[in-house]
Amino acid sequence: MKNVVIVDDDPNITSKLSTLVNDNAGFDTTACTHSAREAMLAIEHFRPGLVIMDIMMPDNDGLTVLRYIQEKCQSFSPHIYVITAMDTPVIQAILADFNVDFVSFKPFENTNVTAILQQIALAEPRGAQQSAVPCPKNPVDVVVDVMSEFELPPHLIGYEFIKTILIFMVDNPTVKRNMYSRVAAIFNCSIRAVSANIDTSIKASMDSEIYKAELGPLKVETLMFLNKLSMIVKKRMRGDKT
Repeated sequence: MKNVVIVDDDPNITSKLSTLVNDNAGFDTTACTHSAREAMLAIEHFRPGLVIMDIMMPDNDGLTVLRYIQEKCQSFSPHIYVITAMDTPVIQAILADFNVDFVSFKPFENTNVTAILQQIALAEPRGAQQSAVPCPKNPVDVVVDVMSEFELPPHLIGYEFIKTILIFMVDNPTVKRNMYSRVAAIFNCSIRAVSANIDTSIKASMDSEIYKAELGPLKVETLMFLNKLSMIVKKRMRGDKT
């Protein structure tokens, strides 16, 4: 019997996945969690054989959970099954860097999840890793670092919108405002809400010293601001100074 921890900020999704897991012989849902913090506590306590998880979550993205599994769970090394709404080169790089076993994309089909569970049931246990694996440098880390320097407040909804847009922009330099609709779909809200919350988050950072140094007296010019942050992220991924 494989204990399973499910991680997704949407309770409807965790409930649906829990039912699918429990309907498959050999699996038992031991915890449904809705944030990175909850997930790490559940993984530490239950030591699951399988973690089913999302990547983007409001309190902290799934990268934190993946890093935790990689660094702290070497004694039991659970299988990792990611179900995400984002299919971009950056996300694909994350999945490869963190040795993710299985991937599905939202909206997922029940039959697809069941088929993957059946593969996991037949898979050999991963077993304990012999040595610590260094945490790979990841574009999401760089995005978060740059946003932190600009003192974008993480408690505002706009922070998560900006982070998601920057991840897309790093993948595709031609991406501009048309990303608002994709971000709105991911967070299940209106395009107007995305725009308004991003503007609010930028306004809250305008007094920071690095904002003044990089953009001077510029008022809230959202597209220019996002372009600037995207350029900084790309330079740092190349190892350039900004």
